[in-house]
Amino acid sequence: MGKASWDIVWVQLIASAIITGILGYMRTLIPGALMTYNYPNSESPLSSSTLQAIILSSSSIASIIIIPLSFFIGQGIIYLIAKAFGGTGTFLRQGYTYLLISVPLGIISSALGLIPILGGFVAFGLGIDGIVLQIFSLMAVHRLSGGKATAVVLIPIAIVIVLAIVVGIIVALAIVAATHSNY
Repeated sequence: MGKASWDIVWVQLIASAIITGILGYMRTLIPGALMTYNYPNSESPLSSSTLQAIILSSSSIASIIIIPLSFFIGQGIIYLIAKAFGGTGTFLRQGYTYLLISVPLGIISSALGLIPILGGFVAFGLGIDGIVLQIFSLMAVHRLSGGKATAVVLIPIAIVIVLAIVVGIIVALAIVAATHSNY
C-alpha cells in the first residue's frame, strides 16, 4: 500500500487494457471462434467473416477505454460502500491494491479464454480467487473486519446478479408476448 501512486495505477490499467485487447483479438483468429452469418442479398463488398473480424477487433480496441472506465466506476462504488461501513483507506490505495490482484488474474483469464471450455472453467475459478483476494485487500486498506469487507465486495455483485435476472425475465416475457401476438 505504501507504494501506491497514480502513475503506477495508470501503467497497470493501460497495460491490462492493451494485453487484454491483444488476447481478445487473438481469440477472433481461432478457427471456429467467429459465428458465421449469411446475408443472402447483401450488397456489402466485404464478406461476412471480414465484417465479423472488423467488429471483434474494434471491440478489442474498445477494451482500452472500457477497462479504465469500468475500473473507476467499480472501485468508486466499492470505495463508497467501504466508507459507509466505516472504512478509513484512500481511493488510491484501494485502487492500487485491487490492480495488483486484478491485472495478473485478468491477463491470465484472457489467455485461458483462448482454450475452449477448459479455459472458461479455470477463468471462473480465478474470478472466485480474485473476489477472496479483494476482500483481504479491503480489510488491509480500509481496516475493515472480514465480515464488513465481504459485504463490501458481495453487495455490488449481488446487485448485478439481481439486475441480470430481472432483465432476463423482462426479455423472456417480451419474447413470449411477441410470439403470442403472432398467432
